[in-house]
Amino acid sequence: MSLIVNEGAKSAIPLLPEDVYPAVCCQLIDLGDQYSEKFGNTQRKVLISWEIPSEKLESGETRRLSNTYTASLNSKGNLRKDLISWRGRDFTVEELKKFDLRNIVGAPCLLNVIHKEGADGTKRAVIGGIMKLVKGMAVPQLTNGSTIIDLDEDGVEEKIEQLPEWIQTRIKESETWKEREAAAGEREAIQNEDELPAPAVEFSESAEYTDGVLPF
Repeated sequence: MSLIVNEGAKSAIPLLPEDVYPAVCCQLIDLGDQYSEKFGNTQRKVLISWEIPSEKLESGETRRLSNTYTASLNSKGNLRKDLISWRGRDFTVEELKKFDLRNIVGAPCLLNVIHKEGADGTKRAVIGGIMKLVKGMAVPQLTNGSTIIDLDEDGVEEKIEQLPEWIQTRIKESETWKEREAAAGEREAIQNEDELPAPAVEFSESAEYTDGVLPF
């Protein structure tokens, strides 16, 4: 699924024309373990967003597009296919064993934007493909900073509250979030009894795009 707004939602934002746009990855959001009624299973999902610096809204805000992926490098998965196209090369055996998605944040690319018509007849601008920048192209720069959220890390609650409501809702509907909330309640109960210190907050930083080489 790839959307510019929520599935089925009406939007006053002008439709982004079909074209190929220089873009830069600005957001990596862990959506947690999501249950699919369609497939009857639970899978870890991530939301990846890109800024398109050349395209602005009337408010002056840079336009964005997002895709939701299953957090897996399975050979049949869309995430692996898009990353290979973006990198311009396949993964090595060692990379497939452990690949840090944080490294895609801040990395540039070309987005092939196409229009897709929903069941309600509404057209949406979606990502039809992701490609590596053509050699010699100007590298797009982030205009509003980047966001990385990993639900397995401590201290992400404040960052989640800064996200659009529809993303917050998806996160809080996940099994991962429910388990996190339950664990937090248990820790609070223990701290109240034994006055244990709160866990330390740690954050990881993504690599930077330099000298024409993608950080992943």
